Amino acid sequence: MAAAVIAAFLLLSVNKPLPSYLVAKRDISPGEVLKERDFESIELELGPLANRYLSNVNTSSAVISQIPAGELVPLSRVGKKLLPNQTSIRFTPSSKPAANVAPGSFVSIWQVIKVEDVYQPELLVVRAEVSALLQKERLLANDVPEIEVVLGIDQATLLMTALAAKYEVFVLPLA
Repeated sequence: MAAAVIAAFLLLSVNKPLPSYLVAKRDISPGEVLKERDFESIELELGPLANRYLSNVNTSSAVISQIPAGELVPLSRVGKKLLPNQTSIRFTPSSKPAANVAPGSFVSIWQVIKVEDVYQPELLVVRAEVSALLQKERLLANDVPEIEVVLGIDQATLLMTALAAKYEVFVLPLA
């Protein structure tokens, strides 16, 4: 009797369907809204990594960094759709951001300008959401990563002006 129960348990566990995850059918660029036609579903056992990958399409989400065709879709590359008064800007800050600056966190953005031979910090953006943090592929680990932030159009104008003027621009984490 016990052998029959064990055999039935093993048979049921072997026939248990695997979880499904999404794979990109084509290259998907940042800013594109998720659409079911751009993905195919595959069954795969990812074990402890399962909660890091997309298993269904949420049409209120968008891609925040490039997803190549044939790649499993990491949740870290999917975010909120931008509102009509929002945009995203990618830039390299003047110094490496704090360790707690990561996609989904919020930062303030500052510039440092020279006024009458004195350097003064100036707040450009009170609050912006980090949508991506991209490490440069170089030999030195101390390289400053590019950061992509989502902010309002007016804030984006201030940041672009500072970047065009080649001011020192810094990113500070918000608690």
